[in-house]
Amino acid sequence: MKSCSTCRSLEEEHRFLEPDEADWLKKELDTNNVGTFMVCLAPVDGGAKQCRNLRTYWKEKPFRKPLRLPEPE
Repeated sequence: MKSCSTCRSLEEEHRFLEPDEADWLKKELDTNNVGTFMVCLAPVDGGAKQCRNLRTYWKEKPFRKPLRLPEPE
């Protein structure tokens, strides 16, 4: 279990990125090394959405401003 710097959730799981999410992040960061990134699965807005904040396995805040994955289509 990992904490989230955005929603402050300590109970919700984080998971490693799916291939399409990793592709998006590679383009966003202009790098191929995104294997350590995880996404927060905590519900927000009354459970209507997920937090989707990105972090690495070792670092809770890898960016100055939080970076979130776009909502799935």
